[in-house]
Amino acid sequence: MRYLGNKVGNGLAIGKVLVIRNQIPEIKEWNLVDVNEKENEKKRVLDIVKAVISDYERVMNEAEEPEIKDLCGFYRTLLMSGSLQKAMTDKIELEDYNVFGAIKVVMSEKEKELSLIDNEYLRERSKDIADVTNKLLRKGLGIKELDLAHLTEDTILVSEEIAPSVLLSKHLEHVKGIVSELGGKTSHVAILARTLGIPSVFGIQDISNILQDGELIFLNGNQGYLETELTDRDIAEAKEKIVKAALLEQNLQEMIGKPAITKDGKQFEVAANAGDLTELDKLLEVKSDGIGLFRTEFLFLNRSTEPSEEYLFQVYKTFTEKLEGKPLIIRTLDIGGDKKCSYLHIPEEQNPFLGYRAIRYCLDHKDFFKVSLRAILRASHYGNVKIMYPMISSLEEIKEANQILEEAKQELRDQNIPFDANIQTGIMVEIPSVACMADLLIDEVDFFSIGTNDLIQYGLAVDRVNPTVSKLYNFFNPGVVRLIKHTIDAGKGREAKFVGMCGEMAADPLGIILLVGLGLHEFSVNVASVLKVKKLISLIEAEKAEALIEPIMKMKTAEEIESCLNQYAKEAYGEYY
Repeated sequence: MRYLGNKVGNGLAIGKVLVIRNQIPEIKEWNLVDVNEKENEKKRVLDIVKAVISDYERVMNEAEEPEIKDLCGFYRTLLMSGSLQKAMTDKIELEDYNVFGAIKVVMSEKEKELSLIDNEYLRERSKDIADVTNKLLRKGLGIKELDLAHLTEDTILVSEEIAPSVLLSKHLEHVKGIVSELGGKTSHVAILARTLGIPSVFGIQDISNILQDGELIFLNGNQGYLETELTDRDIAEAKEKIVKAALLEQNLQEMIGKPAITKDGKQFEVAANAGDLTELDKLLEVKSDGIGLFRTEFLFLNRSTEPSEEYLFQVYKTFTEKLEGKPLIIRTLDIGGDKKCSYLHIPEEQNPFLGYRAIRYCLDHKDFFKVSLRAILRASHYGNVKIMYPMISSLEEIKEANQILEEAKQELRDQNIPFDANIQTGIMVEIPSVACMADLLIDEVDFFSIGTNDLIQYGLAVDRVNPTVSKLYNFFNPGVVRLIKHTIDAGKGREAKFVGMCGEMAADPLGIILLVGLGLHEFSVNVASVLKVKKLISLIEAEKAEALIEPIMKMKTAEEIESCLNQYAKEAYGEYY
């Protein structure tokens, strides 16, 4: 059975499940029983803090990865703070807390403090405080840390929430993957997993209770799913995929700085998706052809107040300048659905994915929307910036958004603030109505970007994270292929226009063949997939891919289409497929 989650990346894995149960110590008594023990309790809490600091220092000294050193350094600096340690001893001295109550209350206050800071890195680190807190409590209670040294075979760790400390172990040689119900791609667990090259999938509801210890599963971190109930054939195929994927990875560095050109000379743009400054260095390292999707919502989430225009401008300006003329396509706020933002007060809805979200919210809150637009316009003065509206379902919405954009431009003119007066605007094609009338809308915009994740979800009426129906979610459903073809065809013959894709399909090996054949202009994928997509495009003959389209458009099932693409993939990709 297949379970879909949120892809974190890092490749493929097969291994036996080890379910990590909740490691949060249960504290029954928070207050001192004997107030005469205050001095002993104060000494004890400081000893616990010092012991945990020593643990982090040991990991720092043993680790080779700078990300692990940085994380442990952050934890060490946090615990070495004289004010933090004094706050704990004061809780004991002045409020009669015991050592565990002092740790719990003070660390909880620190977590809240960091979560309110207008700094993306520190806000993300606030989520790690709970892990540090539990480590302090376990140290005080004499509870041993999770020991991975006993692992003797390939293992996939599964938990409600994988703590960062789990990946600080020096015994990870048998850890081939991680699966977590909670967490996101900007969490420290995700960052550590990417650093260590551990395939990961997050966001599969209740999976820690569904899977059993010792159960063999296949995990695809690139596409965000895991498979259970594996047959001998499934196991053999999974192992073969892992070997070939490893071979492909070994040959990706040669694509750094090279354009994505097919064997017969057709060139494509391969851009990266991004959401915050933590991805910038990697993006520059792989030398993508720009950013095809900047997810602005990550600048709005995990904070208690909306970001200022100046803050947004500085982030966008940093990316713009670092890209040195390469395009930066900034998607305006795509909030709602599964992305909650408390201070925007979006009401609870029965069907949030079909409700009050993205451009629908922004058009109803014009002043709020203009703050974002002004920040983007100001950044456009420093490079090649484009604006993209999400969740568009009609021409009226495009016109209304552009009218607000014109008002934002005029406000900047009135203040003598420079911007690109000819900034390009485009839309996400993720609602079937827009794909169906793409030929009617192409003259109203400068570009389309197909968001296959939602286009497929809406087009097939399938919740892709619901394991009971996720098998119906398929890139190659003939209806989906037609929607994509119609959208790409709308841009043909118009030199000033382009059609890109920023959904998961753009990084799928079979999807790449189909999209090359259809004539997609731009592939925008996660940073870790940029070189892979370039490499796979370089192995394809565009003429052969194009020749597949006519027979594919006559096929009635996804299975037929996949089989057709798979046959050419074996020829084109050879030893890598």
